[in-house]
Amino acid sequence: MKKFFIAAILSLICIPVANAQKIAVKTNLLEWAALGTINAGAEYAFTDHWSLEADVVWNPWTYSKQRSAECWGVQAEGRYYLCQSFFGHYFGAHAQYGNYDCGMWKYRYDGWLAGGGLSYGYVLPLAKRWRMDFNIGFGYNRMNYDKTSREYRTGDVEMFGRESRNYWGITRAGINLVFIIK
Repeated sequence: MKKFFIAAILSLICIPVANAQKIAVKTNLLEWAALGTINAGAEYAFTDHWSLEADVVWNPWTYSKQRSAECWGVQAEGRYYLCQSFFGHYFGAHAQYGNYDCGMWKYRYDGWLAGGGLSYGYVLPLAKRWRMDFNIGFGYNRMNYDKTSREYRTGDVEMFGRESRNYWGITRAGINLVFIIK
């Protein structure tokens, strides 16, 4: 898992240098606000209307004996801007994969998810190089996980078995602070 996370970060850092407004870096403020999830993303505009965006998220935190939200994930999205790249309304198609070990109160879930969906967003210019990107996406995720009890005394962890779930609903949401690199 650590090797995959390091490779994902390096791929975001090692984007080729481009001219004009073709590359942007970003962070999702919603993910920072909800449980302090560390995240970063990059977007590359390869035409006036089309771009490719990639995000990585990582949450290493265990909040207490009864609450944890440890996870990591990657997400990629192709976007079509109605006006021009990094400005105005856009539609996108995204794919995602993640791994998690989280739980609240009675149960703990340890597993993975994969899926994708369609999204809509709007990029609002704030200054010459700064933008706010508001987006929401709907789609499908397949989740496979081990379900256990949250008991922490040695030998008291009860295994409920391996379960799967098909989820249809919101697959991405963001209020991203974006910086455009020229």
